Amino acid sequence: MNSTAYRQVSILAALFATATLLAHEEPFGYSRGAQSEAQGEWELTQWSTARTGKESGRYWGLDLNTELEYGVTDRFQTALYLNTAYHLLENSHGSSESFEDRNQFGINGASFELKYQLLNPIHDQWGFAVYFEPGYGSIEGVDGSRHDEYELETKLILQKNFFDDRLISVFNYTLEPEFERGSDSPWSTHLKMEWTAGTSWKFSSRWRVGVEARLATEFEDADLQRAEYLVLSAGPTVHYTGDHFFATLTVLPQVIGWPDARGVAGLHLDEKEKMEVRLKVGTEF
Repeated sequence: MNSTAYRQVSILAALFATATLLAHEEPFGYSRGAQSEAQGEWELTQWSTARTGKESGRYWGLDLNTELEYGVTDRFQTALYLNTAYHLLENSHGSSESFEDRNQFGINGASFELKYQLLNPIHDQWGFAVYFEPGYGSIEGVDGSRHDEYELETKLILQKNFFDDRLISVFNYTLEPEFERGSDSPWSTHLKMEWTAGTSWKFSSRWRVGVEARLATEFEDADLQRAEYLVLSAGPTVHYTGDHFFATLTVLPQVIGWPDARGVAGLHLDEKEKMEVRLKVGTEF
């Protein structure tokens, strides 16, 4: 092969590698993209989500999720999550609830992801994927108490790319039935719904910056007439892609929530907090 042909092949290989990277670039902390891991590739990601701020008192919650992801085909991927949690509560009060003091770290179960891409956002006009994540948890997310919880997180994922994929926009709809019981309580059913959206602009070869928003609610006894809360959060997200790793940081303060301490719309601080910060760090191999 002469030098000119070699350079052409090298350029094509580099372009293909870049396209593969873009095909699975997820620059958001809370919103999922429609892209899928390439067949035969693995990805290890550490999720760290800090939650802080109740109506009064001291409150810190830290969720740690270790994800191992595998591309079964170029459209179908699976992942295993191992979860732990830390809670620090001192004289903490929400909008209407008071929480027991706690300083505790523990294992919080596991979950399994199945994701299938129907439309590719790089090659098709839109990207579209479906996502299922059955899981088991043993720690209640808000107060850190022990319980049993089985859940099935289901997502519909839309993605649209603009300007040669420099601008990525996504929308997720999540429906999650939960079946839980405390140590001294019978089984109960809850139904969570979330709508998340994000947009991210690639302003250099390695950096992206954008915004995300999340609207979350939950229905007691899976009754759509019995909403327990409604919370809107929004904030900035920053994504970095290195040679062998990537990192995404999202800051998501609560904008408005119902019911607040007065029973109207202010900030809802029973099931949610004033601020969430999520850092995702991962590598592909």
